[in-house]
Amino acid sequence: MHTQEYYKHFDIIEELEGYEQLPSIRHMAYRNRRRGAKKFNLEDERAIQEEMKQVNEQLAEHETLKMSYKAAIFEEGWLRESLDGFLDERWLEDVVRLVKGGKEASVYLCTSGKAAQIPQRWVAAKVYRPRSMRNLRNDSLYREGRSDLDIEGHEVLDERMQRAMRQKSLYGKELLHTSWIGHEFKTMQILHAAGVDIPTPYVSAGNAILMDYIGDHDLPAPALSEVELDRDEAKFLFERVLFNIDRMLAQHRVHGDLSAYNILYWEGQISLIDFPQAIDPEANRNAYRIFARDVARICEYFTRQGVSSNARRLASDLWTAYGYPLQAEFDPRLLKDEDEAEMGGLGELGSAVRARRK
Repeated sequence: MHTQEYYKHFDIIEELEGYEQLPSIRHMAYRNRRRGAKKFNLEDERAIQEEMKQVNEQLAEHETLKMSYKAAIFEEGWLRESLDGFLDERWLEDVVRLVKGGKEASVYLCTSGKAAQIPQRWVAAKVYRPRSMRNLRNDSLYREGRSDLDIEGHEVLDERMQRAMRQKSLYGKELLHTSWIGHEFKTMQILHAAGVDIPTPYVSAGNAILMDYIGDHDLPAPALSEVELDRDEAKFLFERVLFNIDRMLAQHRVHGDLSAYNILYWEGQISLIDFPQAIDPEANRNAYRIFARDVARICEYFTRQGVSSNARRLASDLWTAYGYPLQAEFDPRLLKDEDEAEMGGLGELGSAVRARRK
């Protein structure tokens, strides 16, 4: 498949224009010999042959990755490239099928490999589209106050990399995209260790995160928004969601986009998912507004299931229990793209923010 045909599906072909005019890289050994440079001795030749053998063996191993899932050509290419980092240590063996597609990422059902860290047969691979985060609404709203991370969740300290991210060059945008994924993985590690009900995160590499799969081979766990509960079960699960919100606050985390659409339901249990936009309540000036919106959305869903609540009071009580101030220093500039409907659902808080925007 032609490179242009491959990349046009991800809206980045314009950033590759002109690359074909760049001079090709010559074979270094051949050039050195022609220029009379020091010739390779027998030991050098053997070292090169051994290195090539190892490369070929690695390529052969990578070719053993199964793709039972019949993906489109451009999707399969990106999928294989994104999951390549999991192959050497056999984290997975087969991509079985697509579980859920999305604008920022898609989730695939996979069979786990021989890695001892995965106790179950099925594993979920969350694979991000290339540079998809540039389309995320209000990106700056969630990035405020957070460190730039690499794919493994470690802070980026290299000054050149930091400068590229500030300038948002092509390379810097790729680093910012990677930072977004690294932030989700680190957040999941922290919350899982704290006992929050989320899928177990295993490893992150490239554009993907491997985590526990919720569901069975035939049916993935549905979102809570798709489930009708009887009143007793709804009351139990509402309390469980509040427990998770409280646990996240204890770890200095606010989900940032919590709703019944981001909670999986399986066999009477819940699992919170999707954490790339999670924020630190002490570092983000709009943290309480975002938190109150999370609580309001949850209360709206459970009200439809027969569980009444006071969203504003719940948000206030949970927030102040950890010493966070209710009067946050709002920055209206970060809210310019926010829907008026969501603002209206926050009562006095929403009115105050709207007033600051005028």
